[in-house]
Amino acid sequence: MKTGIQVSSLKPLLKTEAQVYEACRKMAQLGCEAVQVQWVDPAVPVEAVAAALKEAGLYSVGTQDFYSLVKENPDYYITLNRLTGGEWLCVSRVPEDMKSKEGLAAYVGELRALAEKIAPLGQKLCFHPVAADYAPIDGVVPVEFLLEQMPALSLCLDLYHLNRVGYDKPAWIRAHAGRICMVHFKDGKDGKLTPAGQGDTNWEGVARACVEAGVGYAFVEQETWDRDPYECLGEALNWLNGQLA
Repeated sequence: MKTGIQVSSLKPLLKTEAQVYEACRKMAQLGCEAVQVQWVDPAVPVEAVAAALKEAGLYSVGTQDFYSLVKENPDYYITLNRLTGGEWLCVSRVPEDMKSKEGLAAYVGELRALAEKIAPLGQKLCFHPVAADYAPIDGVVPVEFLLEQMPALSLCLDLYHLNRVGYDKPAWIRAHAGRICMVHFKDGKDGKLTPAGQGDTNWEGVARACVEAGVGYAFVEQETWDRDPYECLGEALNWLNGQLA
């Protein structure tokens, strides 16, 4: 399992081309090679994002954003993914207006259409659940429903959200072996995000479960910080690599 950084962690620092180049260089200096691209300001040309990654020696496994945003502008995300060499187009959350049995069925239809659109480009669709997506809707758990209805759909599993709903993380990961293409290691304490490994999350057995379940990538993530974000990400990445040693 390869480790890296979820670029969403640096959202306030990704507003201009110069900032994106600097962010890529600094992530590389932390020993990072793999990233997942999210929340680069759309005003930054996708060609510049690709060039910044290449210059720093980083590679992207895919892009991510809320499904509602991807639906509004699919060509932007598809092009960003293509130019940065990403394999996965990741969408997150069940939209609020689809939180019913009928809505979930419609959501599956839309996701299938998106998956079919990107397949000829060599891209694959994956879904990033948030805590609310584990709550039953009319007796149906949205995450499980999507996986059942779409056998080719993979998961980008955010362990922070899985932890919030109180699931046994290693057991849940093993139960879905083969369906999880990447995981986000995110942590928190006293209502604030912290570098992974420094919060209240019980991480015992999680990294091993990911390896045993065939997860390809593990990314540290921390979207808010009260000190230097690169210091936070560096500490989290070192901790994660230690979990896999």
